[in-house]
Amino acid sequence: MIRQKGGVKYMAQTMVNIRMDSELKKSVEEVCSEMGLSMTTAFTLFARKLSRERRIPFEITGELPKESAFQIFMKGVNGFSDDFLSEGRECEILREREEF
Repeated sequence: MIRQKGGVKYMAQTMVNIRMDSELKKSVEEVCSEMGLSMTTAFTLFARKLSRERRIPFEITGELPKESAFQIFMKGVNGFSDDFLSEGRECEILREREEF
């Protein structure tokens, strides 16, 4: 939503809360400060790139847990049960996403 005040147009803003380990937060704040950025600016840059490219803008490496990352994500989404995941329907969602 674009708002206008005194002839100046600007985007409406919203607040986003992120939970993370306190040591990680301190480290991220230090790195951002060294780069001349705030954490808000850094996360906004990440969000814009994610939105524009429709992908995580970096490679995620390392071992995944026994459950797929998709299953772990879906467990956190309201309305989806373990039955949904165990029936293999996650493939349907992935196909729909690819068609989108």
